[in-house]
Amino acid sequence: MVTFYFDTSALVKRYHVEIGTDIIDKIFELEDPKFVISHWTVLEFTVALSAKVRRKELSKESFNVVVSRFLRDILDDFTITSVNDELVALATPLTVKYSLPSSDCLQLACVLSLKSTLESVGEKPVLICSDMDLSRAAQREGIRSINPEEKDAWEKLKTIIT
Repeated sequence: MVTFYFDTSALVKRYHVEIGTDIIDKIFELEDPKFVISHWTVLEFTVALSAKVRRKELSKESFNVVVSRFLRDILDDFTITSVNDELVALATPLTVKYSLPSSDCLQLACVLSLKSTLESVGEKPVLICSDMDLSRAAQREGIRSINPEEKDAWEKLKTIIT
């Protein structure tokens, strides 16, 4: 079984059609995957879609439908990790090490914490992320990463899930 940790940049593609949506849809069609996000992702997701409303890329009515569906899906399909003092403490040195924005450092800290938990049972998480800087930092930390916007994303994913 594969555990996928979704960064907001990739998760938005599940609910708003853009480059990489086809790969995200394929991930959700896999048999028996585990999906993990952080509480931070819930906030960031809503902010990202609110920005689409402001830019007139999404109507307010569609925003309400999408956010309702997302909230229902996270209750049904996702494990949500808490953002707590320990996680912020883990994220802080990552800002210096990788020069990432604070939100990306929190996401990286979440997936590192998940990695630590999964290693105890012989598993590794896969970060699904469209942010190249975050993806590179995760890879440097030993985390497999798939960018759904890359042309070879499905091929990379197939090597992980088989």
